Amino acid sequence: MLPLSQFFVGPETDAAGTPGQNRGKPMNRPVLILGFMPRIVLPIARSLRRHGVPVDVASFQSAPRILSTAICESRNIPRPDVDRREFVKQLRGFVEERGHDMLIPADDWMLTAVVEHYDDLAGLLQVGCPPPAITRLVLDKSATLAIAQRCGIEVPRTVVVSNSPQLHDLVGSLPFPWVLKPALRETRTEDMKSCSLRTAEEVAARFPRGRDFTPSMLVQEYCAGSGVGIEMLLHDGQCMAMFQHRRLKEFPYTGGASVTAVAEEPDPSLIQSSLALLQALQWQGVAMVEYKVSPDGRAVLMEVNGRYWGTIGLPISAGIDFPWYHWKLAHGERPEIPKTYAVGTKWRWTVGYLHRLYDLLDLGRRSTSARAVLVEDLQHLLEDFSPSVPDATWKPSDPMPSVFEFLLAMRDFASYTTARALRSRAFSLRSQA
Repeated sequence: MLPLSQFFVGPETDAAGTPGQNRGKPMNRPVLILGFMPRIVLPIARSLRRHGVPVDVASFQSAPRILSTAICESRNIPRPDVDRREFVKQLRGFVEERGHDMLIPADDWMLTAVVEHYDDLAGLLQVGCPPPAITRLVLDKSATLAIAQRCGIEVPRTVVVSNSPQLHDLVGSLPFPWVLKPALRETRTEDMKSCSLRTAEEVAARFPRGRDFTPSMLVQEYCAGSGVGIEMLLHDGQCMAMFQHRRLKEFPYTGGASVTAVAEEPDPSLIQSSLALLQALQWQGVAMVEYKVSPDGRAVLMEVNGRYWGTIGLPISAGIDFPWYHWKLAHGERPEIPKTYAVGTKWRWTVGYLHRLYDLLDLGRRSTSARAVLVEDLQHLLEDFSPSVPDATWKPSDPMPSVFEFLLAMRDFASYTTARALRSRAFSLRSQA
């Protein structure tokens, strides 16, 4: 196995080959982040702002604005699947008005929108993702898995289905449990979300009548293990920076977004596989390669996120400042990137953690496994909320984004509780009739 240093480029010099030649260079033109998730947008914005780069944000109209001292201007723009012409017009107008020289898509919806309108944007500023032909290979999970297999990377047994009757046909040929998820990311909301199916009875109950899937769905065997992410920044086919994290808690608790995570020592085999895959994709820029790793060390590829990921605040806290390195490389400068980081650094998304606890409290009334997880979570509550664990969005010098996100969560909890009480009362009245 190659030592980790073999995956890096060196020595660390600027684009002209002289260490630090561009240090102190004025950085006045703003960057435009496209996204709405505070746990992704804020760490990017704060990183760049900390280094003197102004940051603006644009998101779809339905998303609340992120109020932060790290963000200069914030705009809502139309969804491209609703009004393509107005989406391009308003985005171009924002770029021309503010003079952005770099665009960073910060979620899959925005990444898809950028790919679909790449030619409209590439003439205005640097687009922080590869050209459409490459990026679509990541947005299309089937294509990603096929390339991974050619690289010798293990992937889950997978079947693509375009309608629910095909699910019934799979019973008996693909062992349960199954994971069902969209095969292709689109800018519109998917008709069918990701879900798990444990038995043939669950398939019959969830899909009693025939329906088409748009986009098509992937049916995958369930792979047990912890979620492990390998994050990389590639430039001209070379790995400039890398990081590895492990998910400790997720929402929902059966598998989903990271709620707590920890920085790990890079696993050379995972690093090698991830780099081979990204190079086969001809990737440029940031990406996270996600695996499920079982207790016995078996690693199975789940997907590739071709943009900044939900735990981006963790590598920054641990000493790997991906947004800053990304910006420097995009502007023809060679950043000074450490070869190591603070292994063991933990990270927490507080609002996601609260959603997880609320969900476990609700499910625990009827699920033994949920009750057991809830008890374990409560036992680790003080540890998870230790002052040494950085939060995804909270900064004492910039508190409003976290306060606003918390208030939105409280509103959601009140809405969920009211809806649950109404359903319970309706059931009670029906039982008495």
